[in-house]
Amino acid sequence: MSVATKGLAGRMSGMAEHQSARVLVESPLVRVFDVICRAPRSGYGVMESNSTEWSQIGLPRRGVFVVERCGEPVVVDTNTALLLGLEDEYRVRHPTNDGDEGTVIAVAPHLLEDVLGGLGGRAASLRPGDRLAVCLVTRALNEQDPDQLEAEEATLSLLASLSHALSHPMSENGCRLGPAQRLRVEQTRALLASSPETRWDLSGLGRALRCSPFHLARQFRAATGETISRYVLRLRLAVAVERLADGERNIAALALATGFSHHSHFSARFRREFGLTPSHARDILTKSKLDELRTGVAAAN
Repeated sequence: MSVATKGLAGRMSGMAEHQSARVLVESPLVRVFDVICRAPRSGYGVMESNSTEWSQIGLPRRGVFVVERCGEPVVVDTNTALLLGLEDEYRVRHPTNDGDEGTVIAVAPHLLEDVLGGLGGRAASLRPGDRLAVCLVTRALNEQDPDQLEAEEATLSLLASLSHALSHPMSENGCRLGPAQRLRVEQTRALLASSPETRWDLSGLGRALRCSPFHLARQFRAATGETISRYVLRLRLAVAVERLADGERNIAALALATGFSHHSHFSARFRREFGLTPSHARDILTKSKLDELRTGVAAAN
């Protein structure tokens, strides 16, 4: 197995036999993969290691999986970026039968130092513009077949956008909680990401997690820096972004399918989050306009 297919790119969410990875970019600086996993619900697999010479960034676009690093679980969903450093050890489990899809960027060591300051393994929360950028760059690299220079520049623009998020890992917030509380928050994130369209309420979440709704809400905000309702909103909008990139034209149906009560509510929240209307975002994403990457990211962030 070559370096290009080891680590996250070869098994972004474990169970490599259920997974395919398409190479989108391969250069001395960066390698980009479009990864699709169809693994069923499972417990943790065997311990693995990022034994490549490159650090790797996993960016789920659909679905959710859980990675255990340094003895603690981390939910990797569409709100999350996962950076695996050199020789990082981890194991993976799947909380649903729905599989996941994502983009993996492998970064040469000297470039990682330039872009991210040589950061070690971590998980970070993505900003709205990051989510748009991941979708746009992946679509463009899949469909436009750009030359190497253009592909490298697009990937570096995406890395520049991600650098802010990755410099503020989730662990900075979670360190204020005990192990049992951090575990409960990760269980909450996994439950929400498994079904973001569900009309959740605190009482139902509390029952599902056997926790006081009051303590659950406080612990979640302490660990993630945001409320449960905002976290669910971002999960729903991430689903919407991918559906729009697929060419979805029925905004009202999309709103209902992603858990919003009305298309006007969906459109207002989408525009507030991304700085674009759903139809404008669809136009950019379906036409894979790389030249609009910086504009879209700036508007959303």
